[in-house]
Amino acid sequence: MSTENATPNWTELKGKIKARWGKFADADVDGFRDNMHLITETIQKKYGYAKDKAEQEYKDFKMSLEPKVAAAEKSTPAN
Repeated sequence: MSTENATPNWTELKGKIKARWGKFADADVDGFRDNMHLITETIQKKYGYAKDKAEQEYKDFKMSLEPKVAAAEKSTPAN
């Protein structure tokens, strides 16, 4: 399932991602559109966080989203 169909507003979600992680380039964020699971890897690379901390950051972010968006992301395969 593509997050494009399940996410009510990609532009809004993209803005929330950029607001949360300001070190992400536009190209990074654009790459998450159908691959939200890549956020954790990008947090590790851009912020130098350990895997556990990056995963917690992403989990906290998902929990802050509207339930529909968080549920849509759950259907995205993880690495």
